[in-house]
Amino acid sequence: MDDVLEIVPMDRHDEGLADGLVVHRSSPKRSIVRGRHAHDFHQVTLFLSGPGHVEWHFGGGRAYSGRPTAGDVVLTPALVPTLVRWDGPFEAVSVRLSTGLLDRVARRTGLDAVRLRPAAMRRDLFAGEVARKLAAEAESDRGGRPLLAESLGTALAVHLLREYADDDPHPRPRGLRDDQLRRVTDYVEDHLEGDLSLGRLAAVAGLSPYHFSRLFRAATGTTPHQYVIRRRVERARLLLLGGCDIALAAARSGFSGQSHLHHHVRRLLGVTPGELAKQA
Repeated sequence: MDDVLEIVPMDRHDEGLADGLVVHRSSPKRSIVRGRHAHDFHQVTLFLSGPGHVEWHFGGGRAYSGRPTAGDVVLTPALVPTLVRWDGPFEAVSVRLSTGLLDRVARRTGLDAVRLRPAAMRRDLFAGEVARKLAAEAESDRGGRPLLAESLGTALAVHLLREYADDDPHPRPRGLRDDQLRRVTDYVEDHLEGDLSLGRLAAVAGLSPYHFSRLFRAATGTTPHQYVIRRRVERARLLLLGGCDIALAAARSGFSGQSHLHHHVRRLLGVTPGELAKQA
């Protein structure tokens, strides 16, 4: 860890919805490396679009690397040294909770106010939906906004204390080397229509399937199969929003048919392919 660490404060100019609760919309237009820093608040980020390849390096030896998709969630706890690299433009909503807010909720609920563990590329439906609702409230002038925001913020704090308590004193294994992981994720992007079996991806990394699966999960927080499905769903989403026929979108994103596509799109995005096609 660097001797000098930049501490990023909660931005008072962003939309403060309740005491200790801020919502921030971001839309970086280019690739960037965000140097080692830490927040004085807890941050839940919901991706609204995919940012390309991203690497997170957190204090304590945790690291994640991959291609997040719309709907993925990242948790950056307060005062955890963090370094982030991403490839391209994206849109996201971040909910920032002060450490005081989390401590107050912990006391009221009887939950332990332990450290939170960082997490990236999580399909956390509850946290994602709360972030969407808080973002909508930030842009609304309807009555009762502060009370609703306080309730949503409290619910999110309880969720974080329950699901992300850092009770493991041992850091995660590092997983695949950066060059191995980049080869695999690039291969997935270039071959979404083809064979992306565990054996094929392990060969790209130069490992046995057993070791590849274990190290891939350590590096990305998900299994190779789950990662491939998410990338195929994202490809199908973009095709459907661009006006592509559902059957053709299924074929071009590597699904065996429309029912296979429907199952995974509905499961991961909460909508059907037909609903996405109507948005086009």
